[in-house]
Amino acid sequence: MKMVRHSTLLSRAEELLTHDPFTLADAKALEELEELASGEEGLLIAEIWESAQGIADDEARLYMSGLR
Repeated sequence: MKMVRHSTLLSRAEELLTHDPFTLADAKALEELEELASGEEGLLIAEIWESAQGIADDEARLYMSGLR
């Protein structure tokens, strides 16, 4: 059961990276997914977070910079 949850959270996080631009709503959704994740899954989603900063619009980038 945990593997299904793991896969689902990670795939949802990866799907957010397809949004161009990556918006404030996307940043908040990714933040929520990261909070739900644990262990390796959390680390993988944290890496996605760093990638998202490169495609974020100004509002999302400002929000994200205040969280890290």
